[in-house]
Amino acid sequence: MARIEDHIDIAAVPAVVFRFCHDAARRPEWDERVTRVELLTPKPVRRGTLLRIDAGRSGRFLFSWDAEYAEFQFPYSSTLRVIDAAPSSPFGTGSESWQFGPAGGGTRFTLAWEYKPRGFLARLSDALGQRAFTRRAIHRSLANLKELLEAR
Repeated sequence: MARIEDHIDIAAVPAVVFRFCHDAARRPEWDERVTRVELLTPKPVRRGTLLRIDAGRSGRFLFSWDAEYAEFQFPYSSTLRVIDAAPSSPFGTGSESWQFGPAGGGTRFTLAWEYKPRGFLARLSDALGQRAFTRRAIHRSLANLKELLEAR
């Protein structure tokens, strides 16, 4: 499996960062990889909650994937596990883990995306630049998150 991991320090307490990150309606505001998130199970968000995530670039829809919160420990961590991805998705399996820890009076938010490219062309694309593109998108997304939370 391929793995991309990045982190950022945010001047807000872990509980605030955790709640903001888990607000499905707000995720497209900060995560450049996401155009829309739909809760498939009723609130509150917790372990077992199902989501449909529309992935895209520059606000354009590319494909959807369904996920389940396999782990949800407020305000410390959560893990989304891919349970189904559209045939147009470059990955078939994967998970995204979020860790929230103290850092200098604020929060260190760590995001780790692990995935398996689907098929030969997706593996080739991943090796030739898609992984680097995704790494940059994650890095920009974390900067967006920091900016939004620190402006509050």
